[in-house]
Amino acid sequence: MAPKTYDPNSESEQAPPLPSAPLRILAPNIVLQPPLTRRGSGPGVVLFLPDASKLQPRIGPKPLDPEPIQKWAEEGFAVVAVTLIDFQRSSLNSTLKQAFDALLALDGLDVRDKFAVIVYDDNPGLLGDLYRLEGLPIACLLSYHTSSDVDCLSPRVPTLLHLTRKIDPLENTTIHFYSAQSSHFVLPQSLDYDPGNAALAHSRSLVFLRRWLGGPFFDLEAIWDEHCYFEFEVRSVAKTMATMVQEPYVNHIPVMTGGVGRAALTAFYRDHFIFCNPDDVRLQVVSRTVGADRIVDEFIYHITHDRTVDFFLPGVPPTGKKLSVPMIAVVNIRGDRLYNEHIWWDQATALQQAGLLPTHLPFSGPNGTSSMLRLPVAGVECAHMLLDEAAGKSNEMIGIGWGVQQ
Repeated sequence: MAPKTYDPNSESEQAPPLPSAPLRILAPNIVLQPPLTRRGSGPGVVLFLPDASKLQPRIGPKPLDPEPIQKWAEEGFAVVAVTLIDFQRSSLNSTLKQAFDALLALDGLDVRDKFAVIVYDDNPGLLGDLYRLEGLPIACLLSYHTSSDVDCLSPRVPTLLHLTRKIDPLENTTIHFYSAQSSHFVLPQSLDYDPGNAALAHSRSLVFLRRWLGGPFFDLEAIWDEHCYFEFEVRSVAKTMATMVQEPYVNHIPVMTGGVGRAALTAFYRDHFIFCNPDDVRLQVVSRTVGADRIVDEFIYHITHDRTVDFFLPGVPPTGKKLSVPMIAVVNIRGDRLYNEHIWWDQATALQQAGLLPTHLPFSGPNGTSSMLRLPVAGVECAHMLLDEAAGKSNEMIGIGWGVQQ
């Protein structure tokens, strides 16, 4: 039987530690980060990162999004990062050989005959040198640029360019354009960081890397189902959090409940979610879409509202009503652990089903006349029609009996 309250000493609250692999310093400007996944192995990538002095530092709170070294390690890659401090292009070949040798020395490198290179610096000269290299096991190149002079380059290997200016198509090159101020829009420590474009570019890069390196691939459905199992069946805070990356977040959009960062999210799960769900809670999945790094679930949240459900109807005392509320969860999975959950539902139908939302409200027209407005809000019937399109009628709210009532 699942616990009803939190007990940190219970067997269910004993979880395995998070993946840990210490960063190794290879040279003053070169570091090695083994994969930060439960699997612990993966293909190798080499990052070229800008000198911090080139970046305009971000003002305000630090974003939860980690810097590229940690992010790619959490995706399941073995990472060597080269910071371009007084970097001499003449040393490019030897630097790459040093990086590849360090990766090959890792027990956790599971693809040993090819590597990827990612350039985060707006440096066409460096990119051109990479294009011209021969005899190195580079399977693909990725780069972030504002410069338009990349259109004169001819890549020898499959290339992905993230650009802030449009150029004509290039041979052997995939190009994506972004409305961003600089190529540093993907770096969370930069003033130019743009979280929406950064997330989009990262997903595209992940697909590209997996294609040309042969992985890493994970069973996203199994990872999400495991997370839900620990949330709703085992009801364990520690085991739920063990399915998530170092710094995750959850946002229930309609009421803005959840937690940003491991400490806040752990407290939220402990105090306001896992033990606040009614005993009869049930998630009825209607559809599931699985992408490269996301799952989108369309489901119905069934409960008897016999207690205050903090994450869903915060501050609302129990009404005893049975609720069936359609929801959508967009779940971002990084490697073999969750990064974030964005969850939506129609709060109006939740309040209506709980008997807390009136069907009519006073309405004052533009000429000062007073009347009643019948609110266009559906009850449990919207859940029925989601399950079976023949179980309801479309457009009933468009017509007589709805809207302003004289």
